[in-house]
Amino acid sequence: MEFVKPKEIAITSAMLASSGQRLGNYLIDMVIHNIINVIPIGIGWILYEFFGNYELSLWLESINPIVDFLISYLIIVIYYMIFESLTGKSIGKYVTNTKVMMADGSKPEPYSIFIRSISRLIPFDQLSFLGTIPKGWHDTLSRTVVVDLKKYKQELEMQDSINEIGQE
Repeated sequence: MEFVKPKEIAITSAMLASSGQRLGNYLIDMVIHNIINVIPIGIGWILYEFFGNYELSLWLESINPIVDFLISYLIIVIYYMIFESLTGKSIGKYVTNTKVMMADGSKPEPYSIFIRSISRLIPFDQLSFLGTIPKGWHDTLSRTVVVDLKKYKQELEMQDSINEIGQE
């Protein structure tokens, strides 16, 4: 019988990222989001200062607060969609060594990442993962989890060891 190393395992609550890691993810990603949001303002300022084109600068200063809010949330949805669809990690998750996965340990489908990203628009979603089990509304609605990669890899190695014992 040939041994096949498992590529994924069902996620247990012991593998989930901690509340501290989740808070770190959020804070780091919000810094990145704010940097991305000021890029158009910076471009407008550069165009104004160096080329005398003040139309973009005036438009950015006079933008409707609702439109500004919608653009800001569109940027955050696109940010998460790109990073989490391609790698399962946002920049915050890279720093905290965590990753988005499905509850069965598989890679999330683009639809799940879309639901996860859109669900972040729910008011107070940022606080929803601060309970005893650090799982936010955007996790629940998209049926995803955020795992601590160190704990996940330890569990994979343990499963691998158990499988090797069974093969002998």
